[in-house]
Amino acid sequence: MNKIYRFSIKGLIFLFLASSHIGAFGGAFAATLPVKTAEQITIPDTLIFTGTVEAVNSGTASAQTNGRVIKTYFDVGDLVQKDAVMVQLRDTQQKANYEAAQANVEALAAKYHSAEKEYIRISDIYKKRLVSKSVLDNTLAQRDAAKASFEAAKAKLKAAKVQLDYTKVRAPYSGIVLKRHIEVGETVHPGMPLYTGMSLEYMRIIADVPQKDIDAIRQFKQAIVELPSAKQLSIEGDKLTFFGYADPVNATFKVRVNLPAGIKGLYPGMYLKTSFKIGERSTLVIPTSSIIHRGDVTAVYVQTADKLSFRQIVIGSEVDDSLIEVLSGLKVGESVVTEPSIAIELMQSQETRIAGESHE
Repeated sequence: MNKIYRFSIKGLIFLFLASSHIGAFGGAFAATLPVKTAEQITIPDTLIFTGTVEAVNSGTASAQTNGRVIKTYFDVGDLVQKDAVMVQLRDTQQKANYEAAQANVEALAAKYHSAEKEYIRISDIYKKRLVSKSVLDNTLAQRDAAKASFEAAKAKLKAAKVQLDYTKVRAPYSGIVLKRHIEVGETVHPGMPLYTGMSLEYMRIIADVPQKDIDAIRQFKQAIVELPSAKQLSIEGDKLTFFGYADPVNATFKVRVNLPAGIKGLYPGMYLKTSFKIGERSTLVIPTSSIIHRGDVTAVYVQTADKLSFRQIVIGSEVDDSLIEVLSGLKVGESVVTEPSIAIELMQSQETRIAGESHE
C-alpha cells in the first residue's frame, strides 16, 4: 500500500527552513535518495456517475402442483443455495399416482416383452412356411400395440414423477429471500407465489447519463467501477448495455454495466462510482508514495543535481494504485523523492550537524 506522509505545522515550518540548507550537500543525498521522474502520459478522459447495484436474476418461485404446505425452510433475509428445498408440500396424492404409474409400467413391460417373444416365434415358423402371412402380420400388430402402450405408460410415469418432485419446491439459483408469501397449513395450487428472491452471484450497475454525454460514452463503451474494497474494475464492450430511450422528466439515458460473477461485498441497492471513458488526455504523473499531505498543504521533495527542495504542488485524481496526477507545481523530467521519510531523516541529521557546528 502506498504511504502518504502527514506532519504537524511545526514540522512543516522546520522542513521549509531546513530546505534552505540543503543546496550545499545535495550531492551527498543524491546517492541515497530513491527518486522517480515526473512523466507526461496519456490517460482516459472520463465522466464519473453514481450507479445503483441491482441483481441480474430476481423473481418469484410459484407452486407447480396442488398441495398443503407442511413445512417452510427459509424466511426473509435468509441466504439460499441453488436447488435447496424451500417448501415441502403434502405429497400423498402425488406419491400414490406415481406408484400406480410405476405398477402400470411394469405390467405393460411384461406384456410387451411377451408380445415380442411371440412375434419372434411366429417369424421363425413363418420362415418355414408353416403359418400364413396374415398370422405373422397379426402377431406384429399385437407386438406394436403392446410397445405403444408400454411407451405411453412410461410417459405417464415420467409425468407422475415430475408432479411428485413439484411437492418439494427448490431454489432456482443461490440468493437471498426477499419475501415469503405462504404459511404452513395453507393449500396452494399451480401458479400461486411462494417465495420472492434474488441472486447475489450476478450483479450489474444502472447509471443515469445526461443526454449531452451519451454519444461519447456509446462511442468508447468503456467503464471503470470503483468497488467497496477500493479496487477498480474495468468493464468494456458488450458488457455495457445502452437503453434506447431517454427519461422524459430529466433527459437522461440509462446505461447498464454487467459485472463479473462472484464479486464479494456487493448487494442490490448499493451506490458505486462508475467512470465512463469519453476520450483521452495528456497529464503529468508522479508516484503516489512521493506525496506529503498536511491539512491543505500537498507537497513533494524535488531532487536536482545540487539541491533538494520541499515544494508544494496541486494534485488531481489517482491514475492507478501507484500513480497520481499533478496539476501544477512540477514540470516534466523533474525528479521527486519516492520515500519522503528518508529525505526527512537525512535533513534532520544534517540540521543537527549544522546546529552543532554553529556552537563550536
